[in-house]
Amino acid sequence: MTAFSRTTPKRHSSGVDITAEFEEVILRLVKGPAERQAIESGQIDAIMDPATGRAILLPEAQQALREDQARARSLVKLSSDWQWEKDAQYRFVSCEGATAGSFGFDGKTIIGKRLWDLPFDNMSDVEWQAHRKELMRHVAYRDLELRSRDRAGDVHYLSVSGEPVFDGQGEFMGYRGTAREIPGLKIADPARPTGIAQATLDALAAQICVLDSAGTVILANKAWEAVAAAQECIGVGIPEGANYLAVCDSTGGNERANGMAVAAGIRRVIAGKCELFHYGHNCNSPTGRYWGAFTVTALPRNGTMRAVISHERAFRRKQAEAPLGRNQKDAKRAPIANRVLAAMTRREYQRLAADLEPVLLDFGELLHDFGDTIQYVYFPSDCAISLLTPVEGRMALEVGLVGSEGMVGTSLALGIDTSSIRALVQGTGTALRMEAGRFQIAFMRSPSLQRAIYRYTHLLMVQFTQTAACNRFHAVETRLARWLLMTHDRVSSDQFHLTHEFLADMLGVRRVGITNAASALRKRKLIDYSRGNITILDRKGLCAASCGCYRVVKDLLDTLQLK
Repeated sequence: MTAFSRTTPKRHSSGVDITAEFEEVILRLVKGPAERQAIESGQIDAIMDPATGRAILLPEAQQALREDQARARSLVKLSSDWQWEKDAQYRFVSCEGATAGSFGFDGKTIIGKRLWDLPFDNMSDVEWQAHRKELMRHVAYRDLELRSRDRAGDVHYLSVSGEPVFDGQGEFMGYRGTAREIPGLKIADPARPTGIAQATLDALAAQICVLDSAGTVILANKAWEAVAAAQECIGVGIPEGANYLAVCDSTGGNERANGMAVAAGIRRVIAGKCELFHYGHNCNSPTGRYWGAFTVTALPRNGTMRAVISHERAFRRKQAEAPLGRNQKDAKRAPIANRVLAAMTRREYQRLAADLEPVLLDFGELLHDFGDTIQYVYFPSDCAISLLTPVEGRMALEVGLVGSEGMVGTSLALGIDTSSIRALVQGTGTALRMEAGRFQIAFMRSPSLQRAIYRYTHLLMVQFTQTAACNRFHAVETRLARWLLMTHDRVSSDQFHLTHEFLADMLGVRRVGITNAASALRKRKLIDYSRGNITILDRKGLCAASCGCYRVVKDLLDTLQLK
């Protein structure tokens, strides 16, 4: 039907002919015969009312829009069991889905609750805390696997995905997303290997287990089960149904750093950030110490990610070694990645090395917060750590960035053990960690360490002041280029994961400003980005696009020669 058809006039409940009234508005606004002919032929979907500035959608376009919306809703329902929305406090405000009640709760009972308030039994407090940190950064998440029991006691696994929602001004409004059941993970477990496959796994000498996306052990071979009582290595041998990540996170004593490193590597694999992760460390056994090698491999299945852990004895250690994993002869020849440590004399560094622990720092990990007592200092090797200060009305504003040129915890060298900043891992990588008390003792005894840290502290102060000036006087695009160059200097890759929300907080601007600046750099083919992954395409061009603040700090670093 055309815009002027009167074959089936519609009437309001009051008796008013809506179709005739609508066409009267159209005739008032459209004067020329050419425009009327274009409307009747379906070439125009909407017209603008100059009196109000509003667009009026014509009937056929309205019907097409309604059909598109219905089609989209139908496709979402076919691909998921739930469709939900949350407010800015992460509370459910709506939940639709015919099968929601089969999981032990329904759409009505979850309204007003947060995801971690629901009866899921495979997530530890540490894992929920990590999930909440992701939500606070307003990033999308995919295939979060959760386990629940229905009213009959049967176990179900759900895969939950969500994305943040922002209003027209870029303000965070909440999340929306979907959830679906994963039939292959019901406890009936038809996916469990049997016959030849299971026999093959059991015949291997290596201890092997499979983790779901939450870190729960869902399968293990006989070698894994056999070492449960010995407790030789971190978490190896824990039973099916136990959470391996929780065990790693709760590891104490001398094994704490190793437990954190293994857990961080597993999380990277499950999150899809890498397909393979290796880690080695000393293990105890009734026959003595040996070198244990962890290998974690990604295992995608049915749209969800799992991880296969393999642990085996790589080779036996013939003598006690430093925590860095090298004997004294190797330590003398080994290159030192961190420039502060590399600036020390070899003899003083060898004394310090006995108290250094290698750790893997994951993106988003909080090292210490405002007002915290500093427990450790960190010497980054190939990671990047943001230093942030609290600002009224915002979460925080970045004032400095630390990589292999420096250290986190410089205030300890000045006798201050309370942090005035937040130290947040921005780029995943490795670092050497040292307990605060031991560092202060070593600092007093090592003139070369004092000299290196004093020089780096000067560099850090210059970076603070230059950042303040840059934030005040320079455009967002040039500031973003500077910041990307600084990050690129500190991570060992042309690609790194940074969302627009994270960048907006770092630079103290609105999200839309970051979006516009990143788009401009992308159009000039200097960078590329997709779903938070930024790739440096033309470093030389990015240097030209940056403000002079980048070169000021870079030149000073080269002058100080902290190598």
